[in-house]
Amino acid sequence: MQVGFVGLGNMGSAMANLVAENGFDVIGWEINREVVEQITREHRNERFLPGVELHPKLRATQDLGEVVASSDVLFVAIPSVFIRKTLEPVADKLARTTIVVNLAKGIDAATMMTAFQTLGLLFPQNPHVMLSGPSIANEFSRGMPTVVVLAGRDKVTLMAVARLLDNDHFRTRFSDDAIGVELGGVLKNIYAIGLGIFDGKGIRSVNFRSSYLTIALEEMTKIGVALGARPQTFAYLAGMGDLLATSLSEHSHNRRMGVLLAKGYDLGRIRQEMGVLPEGYNTLKTALTIAEKYHVSASLAKCLWDVIHGRYEAEKFVYLFIRDFIQGEGEA
Repeated sequence: MQVGFVGLGNMGSAMANLVAENGFDVIGWEINREVVEQITREHRNERFLPGVELHPKLRATQDLGEVVASSDVLFVAIPSVFIRKTLEPVADKLARTTIVVNLAKGIDAATMMTAFQTLGLLFPQNPHVMLSGPSIANEFSRGMPTVVVLAGRDKVTLMAVARLLDNDHFRTRFSDDAIGVELGGVLKNIYAIGLGIFDGKGIRSVNFRSSYLTIALEEMTKIGVALGARPQTFAYLAGMGDLLATSLSEHSHNRRMGVLLAKGYDLGRIRQEMGVLPEGYNTLKTALTIAEKYHVSASLAKCLWDVIHGRYEAEKFVYLFIRDFIQGEGEA
């Protein structure tokens, strides 16, 4: 079986290497020529996955058409904003039997479609699987135990993808709530920024952080249910599990953005520091629009938006959280 990856960034490289280590031939496309050359020459990707030796069965290329045309299973691991522009020109090269697995986590601001829905539009005849859950690439790429969720309609398809991934330290669970599994992975990025703000301000109180994450999960669930997800999905790996992992991990790009906001960095400086703004920022405005359309309260997300765009300082976000959520928790 030939397995393809579109995108060999942090998550793409780690997941592609996992599949290769499990004994499958993997070919991955990456737009960055230096990354492709280093993987080819040294079996390493120091830009996106430093310190990890990549398996020889993982091959890198800049020929996207070759990857799409040759894959029996195709993993998509590029930022959601680039999915349509990248894959639409080569969509006709994908065989209808190829399983498309989405690793991207975001919502297109122009269409209001999630990454999984966008792939469904690009490849309507293909079987689709959504993969999400607490999976920090820098950890599972080093053999640390990890459990994720595969979501889709067909159990045979889910089992085929699970065979590529499962081993003694990486395991999969199944769900038929694809929109819930995806939205858990999308929305948690927003709230990880908030926890980063608290960390940047030196707030390490377990009580405080626990309260914040609990209320963040409640807000995520309300938005998800409005879009057709099942509430119980958010209480499992793809909701609570992913929120905890992304918010608490020092490897989280979204959490790091919050830390930089707490230091007083504006968006321009954050982009310069990080190279690209994380998915949580790209998703935030769209999530607020969705919450407005569906009459869902998203006070935490709105506070984050105001901090990011300089309407008030990070200290006020901390104050408002205490005032509006902690003190008012028993009201209403």
